[in-house]
Amino acid sequence: MIDLLLVNGVVITMDKDRRVLQDGAIAIDKGRILEVGDTPLLKDKYPAQKVVDCTHHCILPGFIDAHGHGGHSLFKTIATDNINDWMPIMTNTYKHYVTDDFWYYEGKLSALERLKAGITTGVSVLGSMPRSDDPIFALNHAKAYNEVGVREIVATGPCNPPWPHPFSRWVDGQKVTKEVTYEQVLAGAEAVIEALNHANNDKTRAYITPFVIVTSVNPSYPTPADQLFGLTDFDRYQARKIREIAKRYDTRIHSDAFGGMIHLAIQDKEYALLGPDVHLQHCRGISFDEAKILAETGTNVSASPGFGQINARTPITELLEMGATVAITTDGTSPMTPFDMFQAMRRMQLLQQAALRDYYYLPPGKLLEMVTIDAARCVGWDDELGSLEAGKKADVITVNMHQAHLNPENMHVHRVVYQAVGGDVNHVIVDGELIMDERRVLTVDEKQILKEANEEANRTIERAGLEIYMQPSKYFWGHARAYLDERRFDPTKLGY
Repeated sequence: MIDLLLVNGVVITMDKDRRVLQDGAIAIDKGRILEVGDTPLLKDKYPAQKVVDCTHHCILPGFIDAHGHGGHSLFKTIATDNINDWMPIMTNTYKHYVTDDFWYYEGKLSALERLKAGITTGVSVLGSMPRSDDPIFALNHAKAYNEVGVREIVATGPCNPPWPHPFSRWVDGQKVTKEVTYEQVLAGAEAVIEALNHANNDKTRAYITPFVIVTSVNPSYPTPADQLFGLTDFDRYQARKIREIAKRYDTRIHSDAFGGMIHLAIQDKEYALLGPDVHLQHCRGISFDEAKILAETGTNVSASPGFGQINARTPITELLEMGATVAITTDGTSPMTPFDMFQAMRRMQLLQQAALRDYYYLPPGKLLEMVTIDAARCVGWDDELGSLEAGKKADVITVNMHQAHLNPENMHVHRVVYQAVGGDVNHVIVDGELIMDERRVLTVDEKQILKEANEEANRTIERAGLEIYMQPSKYFWGHARAYLDERRFDPTKLGY
């Protein structure tokens, strides 16, 4: 007798033939998919301890969110009226005003939100820039994800210079600040990778993650071509250290990149943070030449449909035509993006179509690939995740189609991509374990998570003085364009 059998569903396999089975079933045992086929055949073949009737449901691979942030779930929409100052505001908060327990409570909420939206694997960069001066932050976050039951790829590594760098811990309600060296931060990241990579029955992995691949240019926006003056000694030193850590622990590399960085990175012939073992988030504002470099080196790309795409686009369609692997991500959940891959697909499609003035780019089948099998390739896990095939890990979700906004039940891929939302996910299976059944989470106390997360958020907001960034401006209501008309952010008070 096998562990679990899903029957009577429309199975969107995402296998190499992109099969869609109208009356499909999936047999699951010992954490893996035994067989995908027609319901009558598998019902006769596999007696199961538990049978899930998926009538009026689509069955899909669990979504893979190839880039998001740990910490952000407790700061949703804070400082959105100060959007140009959001990064320093939040980075200062993460470096000086969060407790060790913050990462556990936030991890619980983050994992819960991802779970309920059908994300079975999520990348988490701890903080806005990565924070790795102490392993406890990542360990607490990973513990939370494991308790909820969602796979997590912990992205740990150094933030940007200068070094040494001030970081704060909270001990008995008091802030204790100390200078931390670059070498200490790398040591913290190594400790995280050693402890977490392939931990929890391989539900947890850890990748080495410098904030950006080149530190000497603008870290959050494209750098103009006439401002690219070559790699610095520190750029080359960091690339070498990151490569050494990745090799030592046989792990992958994740980082942000923007226009100009790829042009510079490729100049380091030995240690460039490019290649099949790398996936780069954003890549906004890259040149045609840089897109070619990414495709030719096999570097994986992930991108989110955030407001930054308005100023500088990720050339997703061009990268795809060149043969690059590209994943759509949430970059959630702050300042204003939810962990909802359905919304992310549609927003990314609209942004690319509007920029290119062409409705036909990014059809729904491609969009679904970019959050399943392509996302699995992006994070280097496509041998086990991203599609519903015999032998792969049993990470499976169902979408309830028996609802007004998803009815009539036809054109299932179109319907799921264009009209479903995260709240339509009805069942979630990770590693063969049913962890959400008809939207009831089976692994943790959802109400307790919400209570503790809310309390921790309020404590941190008060500690960091973030209340000022939560008030609507006088142009919030009744105006076509928002103005702040007051100085809320004082960069001279930053602690870094």
